[in-house]
Amino acid sequence: MSVPETMIMNGGLYNPYEDTELLREATAAGRELADIIYLSLGETWNGAAPGLITALGRDVPQHAHGYVLSPYGLPALRRVLRSRIPAEHRLPQNARPGEDYDVAVSHGGTRNAMFHFGRLLTDRSRESTGRPAVVCSAPGWDYPGVFEALGYDIHRFRLAPGADYQPDPDEVARTLRKARTGTSGPLLLVINAQHNPTGANWTEKTVRAMVRAALEAGSGILVDDAYYALHDPEVTPVSALQILLEEFGPLPAIRRPPWLAVRSLSKQFHCNGWGIGAVTGPPVVLEVLLGRLLPEYGFVSSVPLQAAMAAWLKSGESDDYLVRQRGEYALKRVHLARHLAGELGYPEGTFFIGPCGPYLLMRIPPWYDARADEPYRAFCLRRSGVLLGEGHMTTPGAAPMPGQDQVRLFLGPATQTLTQAVQRMSAAGLTWHGNSATGR
Repeated sequence: MSVPETMIMNGGLYNPYEDTELLREATAAGRELADIIYLSLGETWNGAAPGLITALGRDVPQHAHGYVLSPYGLPALRRVLRSRIPAEHRLPQNARPGEDYDVAVSHGGTRNAMFHFGRLLTDRSRESTGRPAVVCSAPGWDYPGVFEALGYDIHRFRLAPGADYQPDPDEVARTLRKARTGTSGPLLLVINAQHNPTGANWTEKTVRAMVRAALEAGSGILVDDAYYALHDPEVTPVSALQILLEEFGPLPAIRRPPWLAVRSLSKQFHCNGWGIGAVTGPPVVLEVLLGRLLPEYGFVSSVPLQAAMAAWLKSGESDDYLVRQRGEYALKRVHLARHLAGELGYPEGTFFIGPCGPYLLMRIPPWYDARADEPYRAFCLRRSGVLLGEGHMTTPGAAPMPGQDQVRLFLGPATQTLTQAVQRMSAAGLTWHGNSATGR
């Protein structure tokens, strides 16, 4: 599976994506773009749910090509999400929709929703002279890239492979207290219970302790549920949204900190370019986020896509698709674990395949530590034609985060393609111990 050339053409304009630069260098060195196996970002370019594509051509009414006179998304999709989110996340019965929480459509991607939630928090605290701060995991998704642009200081709690990348609640609490001591401004804790990039499913006990620590520190909460629907068939994903509402339930409204939960639909149906999902939060947060901030920079967009998504979600076919996808990913995880330990010789504990999400996290071989001339991703691409992803995602155009001692492998392509990628890496000497082909 390679990148379609039409998706990376820039016409001579600046492109901040490091992957594009690596691909350009590889093709300049003589490798055909069609020969490169792309396992970096969670993208296949050919895996969108067929039924969803059918719905786009069949179930979009004429009026969906016009303006939506509501900031909360196409009403047809919002109605579906307002029904599905409480059921899928097992929200407590005493949590009242329209009072304790509400659901709206997000468009433009979850990153967009996160950015403007961070903006909302700083706007609410304009009287404060303290810099805002966010607490998130390391490794983790590119939360620093989102919030540093808004002036947030970044505080991280570590996830250790020896603990299966489960957070230490005591460390999270200490990190929150330290962040709070350093600022009188807004404080935000990010909870990513189906963790990207490890695939770990954080425990109910851990997430509950994190929510309580946020309350004690006076911190807002961002729940990132990008991969909530993607898990092994026998696994029940821990619902951070459920836990949050259970913990906030007994509290008077004035003591509840601001919070927002984002959920990606595009990721679970392989249509990243659609940028559609759900945002759940207190009505007052959604009203400010979408009713006041959104009109400052845009209108509701992707409306025909929202109409198709509404029709698709109402069909039983969408649930069948997710069931099949979960089974396929579970088989790929077992398959890749066997190949990493076999052809690549990775010892136990040097790679992690969690039960959730579409990624596998693996250590950079120790023999490569001394090489400073190029990142391991570039070396792997040049030697094998396989482009892996960053273990710590960084904002396009920004310098890579330090401590990139891991790489991420996307499990979305066909099993045959994944096998071919491992075989290429093995033939190029990109094993745990290396060989003469790598100069080790």
